[in-house]
Amino acid sequence: MSGLGFAEVAALAAANNIGHIEVSIQQVVAFGPDKAVDLLDRLGIQVAAACGLLPDGPVLPHPLLVDETTYQLALDGLAGRLHAFQTIRCPVATLVVNPRTDLPLAAARELAISRLRRFAADCALHGVTLAVEPVGVRSGLPPSLDGRNEFVTDLPQLQRLLDDAGGETLLGAVSVCVDSFHWAVTGANPAHLAGLDPWRIGHVQIADIPHKIPAGEWTDAMRLFPGDGALPWQRFVRGLETAGYGGPVSVELFNPDLRRLPEDEIACHALSGALLLGDSR
Repeated sequence: MSGLGFAEVAALAAANNIGHIEVSIQQVVAFGPDKAVDLLDRLGIQVAAACGLLPDGPVLPHPLLVDETTYQLALDGLAGRLHAFQTIRCPVATLVVNPRTDLPLAAARELAISRLRRFAADCALHGVTLAVEPVGVRSGLPPSLDGRNEFVTDLPQLQRLLDDAGGETLLGAVSVCVDSFHWAVTGANPAHLAGLDPWRIGHVQIADIPHKIPAGEWTDAMRLFPGDGALPWQRFVRGLETAGYGGPVSVELFNPDLRRLPEDEIACHALSGALLLGDSR
């Protein structure tokens, strides 16, 4: 649904019996948080999660290890964005951690921990849980996610980073955002999901994987609607259940061909994909 604004996404979801949506918090701020919550209530829609804690323009987010100058500029308006989270009763703020970086690894780890602690504290003050997402895709990464040194690419590596960031002091304030595509590209291991304790899963994004293409060559542009590819959904669902997750999921597509489909068709396929997880139990 590329190019749609907040109100259009909410209305499209309601028209297709989708009860939860994932949004860009920048769009909510631009629309007006009070107007946004009124619209959501009128349509019977809830926001499960929102990106944009570190905004990159009107829609996209920056990753955790964005350069310092950009980071400081992106912090402008953070209080307003967190107020918007609170106003629309969005419980989860998603944040992507870099899979690779040009920083020396020790410096990258120190910087990531410092920023995670800061965002966790700010989110907690507004009743919002930070959900951190690792990126497993290795090909076709944008410059902001790429670099010479591998940093955090899978769930066990993220868990170690969160442990180092504060352990029990961050429990309840920080969770994990699981993306089925990134989970599959790093081995599709259900133990990576089941073993997240004590870091609970705060949000889940889903997309299917391509057939007959080596995982190392996958790019986000190859994402498919759930059920149209080769992802082992029963294994994924079992891992989520073992981890104790029973919340909403969002279909995340960066496939340009699929995003050009008619909006109602995208919404219909997205709902069918979300329902697939229930059928995979």
